[in-house]
Amino acid sequence: MANTPSYERLRQGRNSSFDDDLELPELRPRSLNDYEENEYSLKTRNSTEDNADDVYLLAHNKSDIDVNSPIPIVASAVSIKDDPSLPCITFRFWVLSFIFTALGAAVSEFYYFRSNGGGYSIFFVLLVSFVVGRWMARVLPIDEFKILNWRFTLNPGPFNIKEHVLIAVAAGAGGGSAYGTDIIAIQELFYNQHSGFLIGISLLLSTQMIGYGLAGFLRKYLVRPANMLWPSNLVFSSLFSTLHGNVSDTRDKLRFFLIAFIFMFIWQFFPQYIFTMLTSISILCLIKPFNSDIIRIGSGYNGLGILNFSLDWNAIGQPGPLYTPWWAQVNWYAGVIIGSWIIAPLLYYNDVWMAKSFPFLATYSLNKNGERYNQTKILNTHTGLLNETAYDEYGPVYLSVTFAAGYFYSFISFTAAISHVALFYGSEIWGRFKASRSEEDEDIHCKMMRSYEEIPNWWYAAIFFTMLFVSIILCSASGSHLPWYGLLLAVGLACVMVLPIGIIQAISNNQVGLNVVTEMICGYIFPGRPIANVYFKCYGYMAMAQCLSFVSDLKLGHYMKIPPKAMFTAQLWGTIVGSFINYWLLQIIIAAKRPFLDGSMKDPTGQWTGYRSQVFNTASIVWGLIGPSKTFGKGSLYNPLLWGFLLGFFAPVPIYLLHKRYPKAKFHLITVPLICNGLGLLPGTYTNFIITGFIAAFLSQFWAFRYHQKWWRKYNYVLSAAFDSASQIVTMFIFFFFNLAFKIQFPEWYGNNSETQGERCFPEPS
Repeated sequence: MANTPSYERLRQGRNSSFDDDLELPELRPRSLNDYEENEYSLKTRNSTEDNADDVYLLAHNKSDIDVNSPIPIVASAVSIKDDPSLPCITFRFWVLSFIFTALGAAVSEFYYFRSNGGGYSIFFVLLVSFVVGRWMARVLPIDEFKILNWRFTLNPGPFNIKEHVLIAVAAGAGGGSAYGTDIIAIQELFYNQHSGFLIGISLLLSTQMIGYGLAGFLRKYLVRPANMLWPSNLVFSSLFSTLHGNVSDTRDKLRFFLIAFIFMFIWQFFPQYIFTMLTSISILCLIKPFNSDIIRIGSGYNGLGILNFSLDWNAIGQPGPLYTPWWAQVNWYAGVIIGSWIIAPLLYYNDVWMAKSFPFLATYSLNKNGERYNQTKILNTHTGLLNETAYDEYGPVYLSVTFAAGYFYSFISFTAAISHVALFYGSEIWGRFKASRSEEDEDIHCKMMRSYEEIPNWWYAAIFFTMLFVSIILCSASGSHLPWYGLLLAVGLACVMVLPIGIIQAISNNQVGLNVVTEMICGYIFPGRPIANVYFKCYGYMAMAQCLSFVSDLKLGHYMKIPPKAMFTAQLWGTIVGSFINYWLLQIIIAAKRPFLDGSMKDPTGQWTGYRSQVFNTASIVWGLIGPSKTFGKGSLYNPLLWGFLLGFFAPVPIYLLHKRYPKAKFHLITVPLICNGLGLLPGTYTNFIITGFIAAFLSQFWAFRYHQKWWRKYNYVLSAAFDSASQIVTMFIFFFFNLAFKIQFPEWYGNNSETQGERCFPEPS
C-alpha cells in the first residue's frame, strides 16, 4: 500500500464471449501505461466471441499459419499488411513526440500531488497527434534540405501509421510520473535534504532506463513467440488501424471529441475555481455541519464519503470509469465499499490498534500521543542513520487504523496475486512457454519483422551496464547509505524475477509487483537506513517494472511492424524527455505548494495534498528508518498484520474450487488482489468520487456497453479521452495562470468556503 498509488488503471484480461466479460486485471504501479492500456476493443471481441477457450489459447489448425497468426484473437486484431518504405523517425515525430511526452510528464507529475489523482490519457495522445500530424503533412514544405552529407525533409509525405505509433510509444515511455520522484520529494519535504539537479536527474534517468538492458535480452522469450500475446497491445493495434483506415468514421469521432472537450473544459472551471463545493458535496454535513462523527462518516475530504457526491471530473474520472471493464470495477468498488464504509468504521469505533488515540485517516506516521512522528528526533544528523538511543527515548512508530489496515490488505494482495495466477492461469502459462520455444519461425509477424535490421544485444548491454555504473556512483554520492552490493542485490532480484513475472504478464496481463518484497528485504538487511530503503525499493522494483513496460512496447512494435532501431530511438527519447520534465515540474510544485505537501498546512481549496508523498515517507520510516523487525516483529502492535501474507496465499483457493464446481456461475471473475486494491483505498485518497464514479462506470461499462453497443463502440473511449484531457488542461491552466503567474483567487462565497475547502463540513465548536 505504501508504495503503490491509490488507483491503478487495470489492463484487461483475455477476451472471451460477450457474456463472460474479461478475466484478470493487472496490478501495476503508477505510469502512463498503467492508466490507459486496459481498454478492450469490441471489434476484436465481436470477431472472436464464438471461439472456444482452447481455440483462443492455442491454435490447433496450423494450415493457415503462413498467412496469419496461429492465435485467432491476434489474427483478428493485427494487420498482416506492411510497407517497409514508410518513414518513421521524421521531423513530425520529433516535434509531436516531444510535445506529448512533455505534456504527459507534466500532467502526471502535477496530478501526483493533487487531492484526486488522475492519469494522462493515451487516447488524447492518439487522437490529437493524429489530427496535428495530418495538419503538419498538409502545411509543412516538402523541400529537401542538405547539411553536409545529410539530406532531410520536414515533410516526407502523408502522416503514416508508423510515425503515429512511435509518437505514442515515446509518450508512453516518458509521459508518466517517474517513480524516483518519490525519493526526491520525501528528501525535500521530510528529511530536509536537497539532492541537487545532477543527483536528482541521474536518479530519474537511471531508474527509468536500467530496465532497457533487460528488455533487450527478453525479446526471444517475451516478444517474438506468438503465444506471448500482451493482450492490451491488441487494442492499440486495432485502434491505430481504425484511425488510419475509415476516413468518415475517424472524422465523426474527432468531431465528437471536440464537442465533448469544449463542454468539459468550460464546466471544470466551476468545481475547480468558482464553485468548489461541487468537488465534494457532503449531504450529511449539509444536514448537520458541526459534528465530528458526521465529518468522519460523510466528508469526502476528511471522512468516508458516505452520501457524498462529486461533480468534478478530476474526482469522478480517476478510477477510469469509462474504460475499466465492468467486472473489474465491480471487484474494485466492492473492496472500496467494504473497506471504507464497513470495515474502517468498525475498526475505529472498536478502538482496534488504539484507533481512537490517533487521527482516523492519517497518512503520516504517529507517536504515542497521536502527533506526527518526528523522524528527525531519531535520525543521526551526521550519519543519516537511526539513533538507537534516541529511538528508545522517543518510542515506536504508530499508524492510523486505516493505514495499518492498508498494509494488511497489501500483504494479502501480494501473495493472492501469485496464488490467483497459478490457479487460474498456471497450465496455460506453462503450455504457452513450452510452445514459445519452437514456434518463432511459424509466426507470420516474426517473418515480416525480418525485413528490418535487429538491434544487437550489445546496445542493450551498454545501456544496462552504463546505468548500473551510474547508479552505483549515485548511491555513494547521494548519501543514501545503500552500499554497492546492496544495489547489485536489488537489481539482481529484478533480473531473477523478470522472466517468470514477464511470462505471467504476457499471458494474463497480471504483473506481480516487487515493491513490498524489496522494501522488506532491505529493511531486514540494512535496518536504520531510510533513504537506502527507498533507493533499494526503487531500483529493485523499477528495473523489473520498466523492463516489462519496454517489452510491452516492443511487442506493439512487433505487431505494427516498426523497425527495431526506430522503436529503440522512440523509447529512449521519450524516457529522457519525461525525466527532465518530471524533475523540473517537481521542483516548481514543491516551491509553490510546500506547506500543503508536507502537511504543515491544509490547502483551503482542497485541491493540493501531500498524501502520496506522506505515504511514501511513512514507508521509509516503517521499513527503513525503524525497520520491519521493530515495527512488525514479535510482540509489536502490528505483528498480526503479517498473517496477511498467509491469508492472501489461500484466499483465491475457495474461489477457484467454486469456479471448477460451478463453471457457469462466473466465480472466476472474483479477483482477490483487485478487491484488496479497493479495500486499501484509505488513507491517502479522498472518498468524494465513490458514488458518482460508480454511476459513471455503470452507465458506460454496463448500460451503454450492453444496450447501446454501436454508440459505445464508436464514442465511449473518445468521450473518456475528451473528458480526461479537458479536466487536466483546466487544472494546469488554473495552477499556472491563477496561482503562479497572476495569483488571482476567486472571491469567497457560500460555494467555496475556504475553512472547509468548499465542502462545509465544519469542525465541532470547542
